[in-house]
Amino acid sequence: MEVFNPGYYTEKDLKHFGFKSIGENVLIDKNCTIIGKENISIGDNVRIDGFTTITCLGNGYLKIKGNNHIAAYSLIAATGGIIFERYSGIAHGVKLYSSSDDYSGKSLTNPTIPKKFKKENIRPIHLCKHAIIGSNSVILPGVTIGEGTAVGATSLVTKSLDEWGIYFGTPAKKIKNRSKNILELEKEYLEECNLNNYENDLINWRKF
Repeated sequence: MEVFNPGYYTEKDLKHFGFKSIGENVLIDKNCTIIGKENISIGDNVRIDGFTTITCLGNGYLKIKGNNHIAAYSLIAATGGIIFERYSGIAHGVKLYSSSDDYSGKSLTNPTIPKKFKKENIRPIHLCKHAIIGSNSVILPGVTIGEGTAVGATSLVTKSLDEWGIYFGTPAKKIKNRSKNILELEKEYLEECNLNNYENDLINWRKF
């Protein structure tokens, strides 16, 4: 181990740790905290950087389908379910909350309180293909980030966003359209990886 650099677990390590499924070329920093591994499926070509916290308890699920990057100091709270489609990712310090307490004062809050005294908002989050979330942004329960959409840094996303837009702010609002040039780059990438047939590519992800 390099001084000050604990390194990454690889898929060879991870396949023995109790995850629901682990693909090839997966790297998870040894400084991450992950709870609920049995509810987590990770596809090929995924990297999760240091000090990221993932919680996936109860009926929750986390599906990371492939070619995804989760940057350092992120939080993925997947009690209500979270899906990362291929090529989607999050930058440093992003927080995804698929569950939240009721802040109105009509119920008690925090995890020390029995559920009968609480009113929780538990709904899945879905990051579609090529969606990307900027540093320190927050995504709340029930949000779908449309295909190809980018969210600028320090934004708050309270409702679902349409495809191929660039959004920014608190709450996030559309600034302009996003280029679809990445779709051509995706095709070139797949051809280079001998995956130029989309049908064959999808077969690899049926386990999700």
